[in-house]
Order: sequence, then structure tokens, then C-alpha cells
Amino acid sequence: MSCPICNEKNYDKIFRLCDNMKILGESFPETEAYIVSCKNCGLVYMDTKATQGDFLSYYKYGAIAPKYHEMFGKDKTEHYYDHILRVIQPYITGESKLLDVAGAWGELAKFLSDKGFSNITVVDPNEACASEATERGLEVSLCTSLDMAAKLTEKYDFIILNHVLEHFLDIQGSMENINLLLKDDGFMFIEIPDAASYINVDSAPFNFLTYEHVLHLTSNDLKNIANIYGYEVIQINGYYKKVSSYPSVYAILRKNKQINNPEYSDIGKVNMKLYVEKSKRVMEQFVKPLRTSAEPLVLWGIGASTAILLESFTGCNVLALIDSNPKRQGLAFNIDGKKYVINKPETVKNGTIVILSIPYHTSIEKQIRGMNLKNKIIALV
Repeated sequence: MSCPICNEKNYDKIFRLCDNMKILGESFPETEAYIVSCKNCGLVYMDTKATQGDFLSYYKYGAIAPKYHEMFGKDKTEHYYDHILRVIQPYITGESKLLDVAGAWGELAKFLSDKGFSNITVVDPNEACASEATERGLEVSLCTSLDMAAKLTEKYDFIILNHVLEHFLDIQGSMENINLLLKDDGFMFIEIPDAASYINVDSAPFNFLTYEHVLHLTSNDLKNIANIYGYEVIQINGYYKKVSSYPSVYAILRKNKQINNPEYSDIGKVNMKLYVEKSKRVMEQFVKPLRTSAEPLVLWGIGASTAILLESFTGCNVLALIDSNPKRQGLAFNIDGKKYVINKPETVKNGTIVILSIPYHTSIEKQIRGMNLKNKIIALV
């Protein structure tokens, strides 16, 4: 596929991401996907035969957006939202019309509204998210980044894209909608995971390569988006705050309609290669004793963030793949040239259970013990 930012068709392959994108949903192709880097601008992105429509379907019907207050608690979440407010406050007033794109449950929008910026609209494609945001007293439109210009009748002074751009396979379509909705000389806040800093964070192997993230962006990519779509960069800063040690970079862009060519940088490519190699080493340290012992393994928790780990178990005595999500059961993956189909938890009998999911480790272990399974359990924690 072409580069989502500059539309260049030439790229370098970095890493084979997976052999079956159907883990995200029935509409996805049962084909391989790769992490690649654009030879023209340097963007690191997922080369896949899946479309933006496939991903939109996933966010409408399959994915459940995390709730920051539940994941991190009230204090950490509001400390993070305070950071966003401090960044955007010089560019807005109490009368400004704000648009929060893919604003999910309306947590950030509600925070800003309570701080006096109540003229805010949330856009999200998921009915459950939109419904809860409405219950918070917010103005909500059930639509996507690709059809919001047709659904909304106003123009906005300020548009927020907070950790959503990395999910947009169709940057051009999304930016065209944003340009139609943003007033002349209006401002935009973008915050993204910083792919240039993945290597600097001690986290689970391949943690940042969840299949939900189709772009792996750096500050240079934000500058190129500004260049291509007619924006002036007011500020760009990297930091490790968010609500944990998550590496992020944020930018304030101002609409000016001046179009410039993208500038190439290999910072994303270089650091992605380092991150992949680091993740491989960590996984090898975990898997090597299991390979040596040849103990039978049951790999439990196969999802958008963990299917990437399956190939690391090459050479191991894998008995089965298990996931409790019925939509994933029946999907097939290859390990060591052998085909494995994801089965129901009820099929587990023998074998050491390896819990692959870190965020859901506790709930999965509780489920296992609730089934009265006495199997040995190990986990990537």
C-alpha cells in the first residue's frame, strides 16, 4: 500500500507483523501484514490489505475503548488532562468551539467542559461510547473521521486528536474532513505515541506494535502532516507523562493553507528496528527455557496486542491457543509451520498455561482458577 502521509509507493520492510489480520474482525483479510518505512518521508506504518473501512468496523463493533479513569484512577487521569489543558489553553477561550475527534467516552471533553470550555463536541463511531458521552451532558455526533464533515454543520476554532492519529490508515481522508471543519487560522492539538522513543521504555515485548496502531509516528511525521495539509507548526514536544511512562509527542498546529513538500527522516525506521530487536531478545529470554524443557504449552489470550508473540514460540511444544472471545475462536495461526486454531477455554486439559496478555493477566488467571484448572501458570509480566 502507499504511504498514508505522502502517498509514496516505495518502502523498506522492517518486520513481519502477523499472518492473519482476522484477529481484529471478520471483515479483515486473512493475509500477512508488515511494518514498513516510507522511502520518501520516513513514516513507519503497517503495510496491510485491510482498509480504513475494516478498521472503522472494528472500532464501531469490536473494540472497547479503555476508560482512563478505570485504568489509571482519578488522580493520574486528571493530572494527564491538566497537562493537555495547559498546552491548549493559550489557543482557546471560554467561547471557543472545540471538536474532540474519536473522543470515546467523553472523559477528556467532560474534563475540559468542567474547566469552563463547555462549547465542545465529541465525535466517535462507537454507539456505546457516544451514549455514555451524551450521558455526561456533552454534545456528541455518532460518526467517523471520514464522514464527520458531512454530519456536522458548524466550523470549529480548535480540533483535538488525542492518541487517535496512530489509528488512521486514511490520513488524507481524515485531514480533508478536518480542514473542512476547522476555521481559517484555527488550531489543532495532536498527541501520539512517539515511535522514536519506543526503544527507551522498559515494557512488554512488542507492546507498542498492537495491530490497532497502523502508524508509528515521530515528530518528523507531525511536521510532514503540517507541510502536506497546510498547517504551521506552533510547537512540538516529546514527553513521558501521559498517565504512565508512555512515550508521547504532542504538537500544536495552526491552519495556514501553505502546502510544502515532506522532509525525509530515518528516525522512525532506525528506532523501530532497534525496538524490534530488543523485543525479540526479551521474548527469547522468556521462551528459551520453555523450548529447552519441551513442556507442553497452552498459549492463552490471543488478541490485537498478543498475536504478534506467537511466532516467538517456534521450537516449543505448543498444545493449543486459547481465547475466551467467541469472535476469535476458530481463527488459525501458524507456529513452526503447524496450523493452530484458537479454541475455547473449556477445551483446556493438560499443559502449562502461558498468559500472553499483560493488561488482562489478573482477570485471565482468575478465570482459569474459577474453572478449577490446576495447570501451572506463567505470564509475561
